[in-house]
Amino acid sequence: MTIKEQLLQEVEAFPDALLAEALDFVLFLKTRYIDTEITAEEQEAIAASQSAYELGDYLTLEQYASKQA
Repeated sequence: MTIKEQLLQEVEAFPDALLAEALDFVLFLKTRYIDTEITAEEQEAIAASQSAYELGDYLTLEQYASKQA
């Protein structure tokens, strides 16, 4: 089963109350990654940044400023 088929299967099983939220998320992804024509390299950098942020692997503004001085 392809990813598209899996996604369609999941959407079919979604409660009606969540469909609007799911559509909002899909449109967000489309706008973020398709409409803006982000390159594969940029997508990888975004994913790496998001992953690092989620792991807490980032500098605060104060830490960044002190390293620049």
